[in-house]
Amino acid sequence: MGRRGRLVLGIAMVLLGLFTTIAGLAIVLLVGPDGSVGLAPTRLLGAGSALTLPQLDVPRLPRHETVVVDVGLAMGETPMFIGVGPSTAVDAYLRDVPIDVIEQIDWPGAARTTPIPGTATPRPPTAQPFWVASVQGRAPSLHWDAEPGDWTLVIMAVRPASPLDVTVHGSVTIPVLGPLGFAILIAAIAVLALGVWITARAASRDPSPPAAS
Repeated sequence: MGRRGRLVLGIAMVLLGLFTTIAGLAIVLLVGPDGSVGLAPTRLLGAGSALTLPQLDVPRLPRHETVVVDVGLAMGETPMFIGVGPSTAVDAYLRDVPIDVIEQIDWPGAARTTPIPGTATPRPPTAQPFWVASVQGRAPSLHWDAEPGDWTLVIMAVRPASPLDVTVHGSVTIPVLGPLGFAILIAAIAVLALGVWITARAASRDPSPPAAS
């Protein structure tokens, strides 16, 4: 490979290493060594009888690792319920019930919801048999070792009522993300260092003198 080729290769490796280093550093700072992503206390307002988070599509992870979900509510005057159930069962339970769907959770401390109109009054959530994890109280805190599947998280009053005004906090832990972030960061730094070395060598080497005529 000629000098020009080595210079192009070195610059390409520097750019690749730089962008990958930024990505690896972001993963390390975001999830930490245990693979946990925290949710800052976020106030959620709902005009309906329930707040739902339907995007809990849990994948099957390698080596029998699990996704751990922790969700809690700040202390309030009204006994509240937090539950996770199969999306099809939750949809049937809340059919025609006015709810607010959590479309996006922004960091830190903000969320966007979409109201879904309805006129039905839901039955008490504690009487439903389909929850795979649930908790109730004035400051309920749910810990769930998630199984692969399509799930929906529901927050509502133990005695269904509206409107809702709650402050939510929690975290999602995917253990494999912790070491993965460090592995990406180490590999990226190595690529960046090698690219800098190749570029410096190619740039500092004098071009070959022109052949004598």
